[in-house]
Amino acid sequence: MANVEIYQSGQFTIAKAGGKQIAACQIKGNARALFKAAIDAVPNGGSLNIGKGRYVFSAPYALPLNPDGSNIFYCSIPIIDKGIHISGAGVGQTILQLAPGQRREGRHVAMMLVRGKRGFDPGYSSFSLRGVTFEGDRARQSTEAPHDGEGLLLVGSQRSNGVFENLVFQNSHGAGMYLGNNGSGPGTNETVRNVVARNCAAEGIMLDTNKDSQVVDCQAYGCRVGLFLNGNDDWRTRGSDNVTATRFKTDSQITCWQVNDFTLSEINMDCTGSPTSRGLVVRDGNGVVKNSVLKTDTTKIDARSGPGSTYFYENARVLLENCDLSGYFGVHAIGKSYAEVKGCRISAPGGCFCTTDPNPVSSTIVARGCTCAGKKSDIQEGSSLMEA
Repeated sequence: MANVEIYQSGQFTIAKAGGKQIAACQIKGNARALFKAAIDAVPNGGSLNIGKGRYVFSAPYALPLNPDGSNIFYCSIPIIDKGIHISGAGVGQTILQLAPGQRREGRHVAMMLVRGKRGFDPGYSSFSLRGVTFEGDRARQSTEAPHDGEGLLLVGSQRSNGVFENLVFQNSHGAGMYLGNNGSGPGTNETVRNVVARNCAAEGIMLDTNKDSQVVDCQAYGCRVGLFLNGNDDWRTRGSDNVTATRFKTDSQITCWQVNDFTLSEINMDCTGSPTSRGLVVRDGNGVVKNSVLKTDTTKIDARSGPGSTYFYENARVLLENCDLSGYFGVHAIGKSYAEVKGCRISAPGGCFCTTDPNPVSSTIVARGCTCAGKKSDIQEGSSLMEA
């Protein structure tokens, strides 16, 4: 039995702890104070159950994300200095909705904010969130470009053992879910499973500086970036991140940025409806992509974006194995990047293997046992294609 429960009955939303009512409000009213009272009543390591219904929130709670007190974010549901376990009645059954007009210029909003109180305070050692739909009502928030970290769920601080499962994030002014850090250190051993993001102005699912973490059976549609695995500028010395994504489906770009030892497996990325997408983007770091389908539009835009089914640059090192690639470019490797391509089937009118860029390149593509349809290669001076 949950330590605290929230449910709707008649015209009221009610919160109970230990069977005793601790808060109530009108169902059509603002649920933010009731939810704060409920979360405050959950002991560290305890549980909160949220019943079927739609709960609407303003975002009045201000919290600085930076240690110097800057980077103020406003939230509806603050979960601060506490690791708890939250369960809803299921996606489409328990709906947490941001009220209109909460997000506007200079007022950055994360609907649910989970972290330590101060900039470098540690976060949870155990946390879970399951069975909830987050509704951002994007059409009735301001339309300025998303600020880094804005979204429906923002998690920060150095932490471990978070589980995010059976969730929907839709119509967000920023990210759907954003597992961040604010410079304090990585989130370790985190699992994102069976999560769907739709119509997010920024990332559908973002893992920022995570370690030994996984994304499994998730989807993202209509987002600026479907899946973003982010690292940091210390990637050369940081060691292995060991971040994986398996059976991810999206119509949006996927980005791996300065991540060491990532693995993408059974990915289904089809960006043919987004002609400016660069497909799978990898900057710096290293990883493996296997048993996946990567598709983008086949109409050329320019030498830089293509678009291609892949876009590897700076010091990226990527192994592509047993993948189907389709785009104006297939394997597009520029800068000082290195791509090894094994047993892939590539269709690309602009070049199955391509190193073209407006800037000088010294990239390398090694191809083994691949088939090509369209133009075989477009190799810029300074780079190389080696076939085995």
